[in-house]
Amino acid sequence: MTLSFRPSLPVLKNTSRSALNYKRSQTGLYDGRAIQSGNNVGETFNNKTRRRWLPNVHLKRLWSDALGRSLQLKVTAGALRTIDKVGGLDAYLFRMRPERLGEKGMQLRQLVQDAHADAKQARRDALAAGAQQP
Repeated sequence: MTLSFRPSLPVLKNTSRSALNYKRSQTGLYDGRAIQSGNNVGETFNNKTRRRWLPNVHLKRLWSDALGRSLQLKVTAGALRTIDKVGGLDAYLFRMRPERLGEKGMQLRQLVQDAHADAKQARRDALAAGAQQP
């Protein structure tokens, strides 16, 4: 028996692996990407020098249907492709695992969930008001 459990932001902060991600990746949608390190190896004498590979990060404006406005976010190129593939920022936030979203992604997911809940309640209220008036 498998339980599908989606943790909220406070639970994620205390228990998930997102706390292990480096700090910069918690400021945007990095899609699980991190700084990698290794060696540059020389051709002839096998000299090794340390180096780092940084994620391909861009500052982009992304539209959120639930919030009704655009958000300026740091996003990796891989995350942008995934956002296009799944059909927008809101769908991306709900589909991705919390480990891939990071702290900023989980905050955005919570904002979008609250906006969806408010819109749903407004529709119910409007429907109830329409049903009461003959």
